[in-house]
Amino acid sequence: MKTKIIDLIKKYGGTFLWTTVGCLISGFAIDAFYHHSKLISGGITGVAMILNYQFGWNTSLLNLILNIPIFIAGFLLLGKKHIIFSIYGTAILSLALQLFDGIYIPYESKLTTVILGGVINGFGSGIMIRSGGTSGGTDIIGKILNKYFSVAIGTTQMSFNVAILVIYGFLFDLDLAILTMATAIMSSYINNYINDGIDRRRVLHIVTSKPDELAERIHEELKRGVTSIPCEGGTTHLHHRMLYVVISKFQLAAIKRIIKEVDPGAFFTIHVTTGVYGKGRTFHAVSQIGD
Repeated sequence: MKTKIIDLIKKYGGTFLWTTVGCLISGFAIDAFYHHSKLISGGITGVAMILNYQFGWNTSLLNLILNIPIFIAGFLLLGKKHIIFSIYGTAILSLALQLFDGIYIPYESKLTTVILGGVINGFGSGIMIRSGGTSGGTDIIGKILNKYFSVAIGTTQMSFNVAILVIYGFLFDLDLAILTMATAIMSSYINNYINDGIDRRRVLHIVTSKPDELAERIHEELKRGVTSIPCEGGTTHLHHRMLYVVISKFQLAAIKRIIKEVDPGAFFTIHVTTGVYGKGRTFHAVSQIGD
């Protein structure tokens, strides 16, 4: 029994730890900034905040109560493994909302809420999601609709948040609804950077008649490894080789120059990628996944 508990701590301890930290940070941002400008966050917490502004009911308690029927539905339709992190995250976020309730940071401009509040909330939710945690019932609603009706989880969440925003704008003020949307965009932007990484690499697929010379130049000048892949024209059926290479954004101009000099007739595409794992200079080791 003791060994099993230790194994569970090793497996999920980081998720619970960073969910706690992330929810505390998000709770602080909501109480200190969102409430300051009478804006709302997304998901069930946003509904709780609307009811707080409209009737003065406690946001923390409402957040718990509104999530209870969702947790019950999730337990019955999805199983306990799908909701345990949601229950924990919701509990910690509700605790944080109560803990920081009434906190006041003196400032005048609502732009401060959009930028600073959005950044802090995005950072908190970002580190929580990065660890595998979650803090709201909309995730469960999304999973239920996805399982039984094949509705994409992202579509459910976006639709729910848009509906909340429309109701909020109707009940209060269109300007506040627009500011809420701007804050959500800022929060989402930071969230994505926390999860995807700031250093976004560039991936190139290069179809060339001079693969060996081009690969050698890339290796010599950019110090990047190149993978050569046999390929065939879809209509001409001519055989070529496609080079696959990952570079930093600062090397993009240089590799374009190299391609132009070696093979002006080459065909290549450039893609932005987030997260490069494996053996390679400045890449993440596969063993780092989840750290």
